[in-house]
Amino acid sequence: MSKKILVVDDDEMILFVIRELLEDMGHSVTGVSDPHEAIQLAVDEDYDLIILDLRMPDIDGAELTDRILSRKPNARVLINTGYPGDPLVQTALDRGAVGMIRKPFEIEKLYDFLGKNQDAP
Repeated sequence: MSKKILVVDDDEMILFVIRELLEDMGHSVTGVSDPHEAIQLAVDEDYDLIILDLRMPDIDGAELTDRILSRKPNARVLINTGYPGDPLVQTALDRGAVGMIRKPFEIEKLYDFLGKNQDAP
């Protein structure tokens, strides 16, 4: 079943790779590098999954998780990071993120999170 996914990363190459991967899996993907735009999209649209980069300039993934979930509490947020030991990972999880995937991408884990979205709004 096709999912609607929002991907937020300040690295355009990462956005391209994730978008290509997920679209090849049959999903509809919106990719943005601006966290402010991401907040607006996350609130205005209904996504099955929102994948956020942890370390971005201006607003980090933990803060972005908090801002999105404060306005759309049923959103499912997944953190994407190359630094799984970063304390911000735990902060994002404490603020409501459903999990974390590592860069380079853990494809199996991504499949698992997409499979758990059957009941997502």
